Amino acid sequence: MDVYHKILARIYKDSAGQETVRVDFGEILKQEGFFPSIEQIASHMIKEGWITDSDRVHHVQITHWGIAEAKKAAKGVPDSSKAIEKDCNALVSRAKEITVMSEEFAGAPSKKKLNEIEKSISEIGKVIGRLSDNVN
Repeated sequence: MDVYHKILARIYKDSAGQETVRVDFGEILKQEGFFPSIEQIASHMIKEGWITDSDRVHHVQITHWGIAEAKKAAKGVPDSSKAIEKDCNALVSRAKEITVMSEEFAGAPSKKKLNEIEKSISEIGKVIGRLSDNVN
């Protein structure tokens, strides 16, 4: 877990997952040992849309995006860019396999080969489903 997600998880915990609760960002960073980087960390987290500034100095509120990201990080879900890359590679690999299987089927049609092609197409459908969930 990187620094940003560690701090986000702490904000989530301290706010009890409520968007309306104001949290002392400075105090959290002091306790975690990152206070010297408060401006950089706050800037990054605000840019990501995870937190918003409060009317008090060094106080923030978690956003609904921050809550979702904190829950995702707590589950240990890989970041979406790695999941997308993995699924893209699987999609290309499966598509190549289907091309080869289709050529073999065209040369000598059989029910077994057709079933293998259908199975691979079904797996591609699952990969595309995961990609559509992860791609904006």
